[in-house]
Amino acid sequence: MREMVKRPGGHRARRIVGSILLAVLMAESLLGTLSIDAHYVADEALAGRSTLFRTMIYLIRSFSVEPGIGACVTLGGFALLYFLPRLRATGLERGLAACFGVLFTFMQMIGWSYDTYGSWDALFGSRFILLRAAIIFAGRVLLSSCLVLYAFRLADRLTAASGGGAFRFSWKRFLLAAGLVVLCWLPYYILFFPGLGNPDTSMQIAWYLHYPTEWLQYSAVRGPEVYATNHHPYFTTLLYGAFAKIGLLLDGNIFYGVALYCLCQMLVMALVLTGVWFYLRRLGLPGRSCKVGLVFTALFPLCPLYAITMLKDTLFGLVCLTFSILLFEVARTRGERLKQNWFCGLLILNGLLVALTKNQGVYFVAAAAVFCLIFCRRRIRAAVSLLLPVVLFQFVWLQVLLPAWNVAPGGRQEVLGPLFQQTARYVVMYPEDVTEEEADAIRAVIDYDHLAELYVPTLSDDVKFTYNQDATEEELSAYFQAWARMLRRHPDAYLQALLHNVYGSFYLGHQTALSYTDFDNREVADYPELVVEKTPLLERVQPIAQILLAAVQRVPGVGLLFCVGFYSWVVLFLFLDVLRRKQYVQILAQLPAILSVAVLLVSPVSGSYRYAMPMIFMLPLLIGLRLLPDPPPQAPAGGEGETAAPRRPEGSRGAPEPTPGASGTDCSDEF
Repeated sequence: MREMVKRPGGHRARRIVGSILLAVLMAESLLGTLSIDAHYVADEALAGRSTLFRTMIYLIRSFSVEPGIGACVTLGGFALLYFLPRLRATGLERGLAACFGVLFTFMQMIGWSYDTYGSWDALFGSRFILLRAAIIFAGRVLLSSCLVLYAFRLADRLTAASGGGAFRFSWKRFLLAAGLVVLCWLPYYILFFPGLGNPDTSMQIAWYLHYPTEWLQYSAVRGPEVYATNHHPYFTTLLYGAFAKIGLLLDGNIFYGVALYCLCQMLVMALVLTGVWFYLRRLGLPGRSCKVGLVFTALFPLCPLYAITMLKDTLFGLVCLTFSILLFEVARTRGERLKQNWFCGLLILNGLLVALTKNQGVYFVAAAAVFCLIFCRRRIRAAVSLLLPVVLFQFVWLQVLLPAWNVAPGGRQEVLGPLFQQTARYVVMYPEDVTEEEADAIRAVIDYDHLAELYVPTLSDDVKFTYNQDATEEELSAYFQAWARMLRRHPDAYLQALLHNVYGSFYLGHQTALSYTDFDNREVADYPELVVEKTPLLERVQPIAQILLAAVQRVPGVGLLFCVGFYSWVVLFLFLDVLRRKQYVQILAQLPAILSVAVLLVSPVSGSYRYAMPMIFMLPLLIGLRLLPDPPPQAPAGGEGETAAPRRPEGSRGAPEPTPGASGTDCSDEF
């Protein structure tokens, strides 16, 4: 009897002691530094001491520098850990949280190392550095995993509290809301008139008008009749060129054509982003949440800045958003929506636009097709709706229409760029280790003799554009063999090249320019009629805008919204949230965002907003979908009269049980 009385108290004491020890580890991981300066790694007073002893002294010092802060951080960590059992997390939730914590912590630590030292030496420089980094890593993984578990439970509470009641769509209210969004965006259009653009866009306009440019050399197909390549999607070349031609007809300059395009794009984007919130409201998201979302859409600067940017990535992000909505409709209605011919036609058109507006878009559509063919009940309609755009793009657009228009294919350097970066990093790190045979094999494909000067760790353009477009298959085969032999000798060089080139897309401390602030004319400077001159207002505003855009990235908390890495991790969290709730079919709606994260792993630029555009546009939709009443409403075949699903009981914990007819069905069920 005495043991039965003591046991609860003993368990509580062990829990308190364990929480204190783990809280101290968390505090150490937050207060410690990864610096490799001599003061931190080569203290003369500890010379000759063992690695473990030096590490223990380091931990004591880092904790005692600011004891007040250390005590506060430890107390916060203790509270976080002590109340963790009350969450009643399942084994699956704990496993998913740990996966997130490991990936997130590793990329933050490796990102800091590359951002500070240009290498991973802050993690793997010596045995002392490695042990210190391992301790910091363990504490931060524990902290981030706990926070993910709390975030899971917060998502459950928000979902249980949602439920917007009946909603009747009104065109008047919708157009009024979209008009207010446009009104909030209009000052950006006026200040940056006629619109914004990058060198790629001005180059595409030149291609449409058959003006020779330097970039035409970056294709295996060249000649006097070739004025354009598909390096930038030729569909967008046609679109931008058509508007530019309108400007030439109006004023002998593309100025007003650019202004007209940016105005049209801004209006379309306002309608689509506003439509997202009305769509979510129709599915049962509370009206208050939708109003907050509309205010965010109207005031978040990245929305209007890219809405008035003549850029293929803006258009691609927009069609990816509408594609994600259509895919969610397929999942939400368990495939019944595919019975409607108009919906299939819309899906075909949207899928084709995804493929036409970005070269990797066809893989997005193909992935959605594979997913539907595996799980969808109406496989024939799914195949027609999603495989037809792939077939049209691959065989009609690429193989028939573009050759007929003398449009050259994009060069191989886009696919081989990551390999070229790895080769360049190897040459920089181990120049004496490259054999003459390997040097000759590399030299036949890229400019081996200047790789050290050309190599930029976070940008592959300088190296990949030295690619020999006339390289034979034998020369490429010899290069691949040399690449493989060098990999076996020093895999660290290749891994460092990959990490250094992608860390900016996942490291929250990485900052890149938020937006363009003018229409970049560097590719068409020799053609006055294609140059978009700055207005006097823009001349005065541009320096101020650049300062403000740089400053907003440094605002604590708010700055995360202007960080590319933030969007990557939110997409991962939403994906894990689907897995823990076992609502696997909803992955279909997340596919464009998930694949956009995958693209960042091979993108030529580290942490560029252009490559994150689909995620930025889709994230409000994906967050809203995860907050819908559980289970989401079931739409009848006619698609009208949906009502909000019943609320989950208050106080429910853990992953909800799937119910028949809900979109949260098990992956073994077809939808």
